[in-house]
Amino acid sequence: TKANTLTALYASAALNIYYWFNSKTLLASAGNLMDASFPPWLAWVLRIGVLGVTLIWLYRTFATERKFIAHAISATSGQNAKLGAGSAKALQQAAQNEHSEVVFMPGEKHVEAEPGQTLLEVVEHCGLSIESGCRMGICGADPVAILDGMENLSPICADESSTLARLGYAENTRMACRARIKGKVSVALTPEKRKAADVGAAAENYDSSIMRVVVIGNGIAGVTAADHVRRHHPKCEIHLIGKEKHALYNRMGIARLIYGRSAMQGLYLLPDAWYDEHDITCWLNTHADKIDPASQRVHLATGEQLDYDRLILATGSSSFVPPIEGFGVAGTFVLREADDAMHIRDFAQRHRARHAVVAGGGLLGLEAAYALHKLGLEVAVLERAQWPLQRQVDAKGGALLETYLNGLGMKILVNAETASIAAQDGRVSAVSLKDGRTLPCDVFLACAGISPNIGLAKAAGLQTHRGVIVDATMRASAENVFAVGDVAEYAGQVYGLWPAAVEQAEIAALNAVGSEREYKGTVPTTLLKVVGAELMSIGRFEPASENDRVIALEDIDSHRYRKLVVSGNKIVGAILIGYPLEAPIVARAIKEELDVAACLDDLQAGNWAVLNRGIGA
Repeated sequence: TKANTLTALYASAALNIYYWFNSKTLLASAGNLMDASFPPWLAWVLRIGVLGVTLIWLYRTFATERKFIAHAISATSGQNAKLGAGSAKALQQAAQNEHSEVVFMPGEKHVEAEPGQTLLEVVEHCGLSIESGCRMGICGADPVAILDGMENLSPICADESSTLARLGYAENTRMACRARIKGKVSVALTPEKRKAADVGAAAENYDSSIMRVVVIGNGIAGVTAADHVRRHHPKCEIHLIGKEKHALYNRMGIARLIYGRSAMQGLYLLPDAWYDEHDITCWLNTHADKIDPASQRVHLATGEQLDYDRLILATGSSSFVPPIEGFGVAGTFVLREADDAMHIRDFAQRHRARHAVVAGGGLLGLEAAYALHKLGLEVAVLERAQWPLQRQVDAKGGALLETYLNGLGMKILVNAETASIAAQDGRVSAVSLKDGRTLPCDVFLACAGISPNIGLAKAAGLQTHRGVIVDATMRASAENVFAVGDVAEYAGQVYGLWPAAVEQAEIAALNAVGSEREYKGTVPTTLLKVVGAELMSIGRFEPASENDRVIALEDIDSHRYRKLVVSGNKIVGAILIGYPLEAPIVARAIKEELDVAACLDDLQAGNWAVLNRGIGA
């Protein structure tokens, strides 16, 4: 009835406002038609008359509505309704859906939610402020406190639990992007911190002879390593050396610094106080100059020296730039660190840039291209392969993604490679391609992959190839030295992935203080989030033998595509474009090696929710 009341009141108000301001005009028009003249006071009569009529109409409307409601109630009272099994089930489901809601505290703001939605989706839908992070529980940018109803959320998985522990949150914390709703939940957007005194208090079986651990690198690998050293060794000194001036931030989100207004706000994953709370000495804006494995000493570029009992190298990687004639002129950039993104934004504004060329159609290239597009530039992406993200998606998925990105206004050029860069007035002005084409260019961005920062390790005599070679315990060739993250090469592979860096860092930290753990490798996962095109690629997306089964489904009208590769009754890889709800379910099924033999027909029919039964979500 509230909606009916508002409708009636709105109509009455609109009618009276119209006649209040137009009564004189209406009388003048009528006088012209009748060749007569009406006195001014007649306008007031018209206004009062309209008001009286609308008041009578409102009274009759509300009286009639009350009679209708009373009649409806009396007509159904005392009657017993019989429901069939299907109707009863539908009503039961409806009742459950009715109780799927999120209550935001403080303020008790009640928001209805669809079962299966993430807390992040609900928060964003109702306009509250939260950092979205990577939406897969990796970066830790969207923690929330669950005040009540934890049992009405999907179970927490290992990577989410590890992220929350690293960031020092209390046990009632969940990542909004990972927690899916199954009932009524009460939430606070400001999570609670674990007491600093509890960090490392329960540590056992650590090597008390280890007095000092030095970690070189303040990215996710270095911070995770330092965190786990402290958790498992409460007494040793920990020194963390970072060449950047920033505390740990979400490197996967730096593209937003190109188009966003808030600079680093929202990207930081740790407060400055975190280091002191964990008794970690942090050396920001500091370069490690030399490692001496024989004396177990690190020489800093400041002239200071740090002796170590254990050394963990987490020096990361740099952007790889292929040999391109003219690269280095003003207006040519790479995008690896936060400062790179802010320099791009500054240059584009100062020089009124209109055209951008991004060399590389990989994950970073596409995210950077979209950021430049949002900044207002016309963007061309050069991909030397036949489709973008060739290492992450198949030909069908690549073609779908290419079509979508072109539709957004970006220009995706495949089988295209940079030959040279032309300059005018000391700045980039055009890009020549190897096929003879020339593109206008005010900003050129090279996104051609990474190059591990092995210089420090190589100069110290450590065994290197593409990265610092490590064994399954993450030990390098020198005694008491470990390597993790982008700089580490395990079994001939440099992962260059956030989840791999976290897992390697934890294992290296545990082994550094007396444990013995082994690294088994990381299932490669790629996430791309561009408005309307949410992509996840995990594992291998092509069959390796004739016994592998491929399930591929395409929704042409919605520009969506999903594909599974099943080997030995287990999903070993997947591509999902436009299926954000199914993505975490499939990822968990792969990581937990779920046996899908009994549900292959359901998967082929498109019912991928059946995977929930096996993983308990």
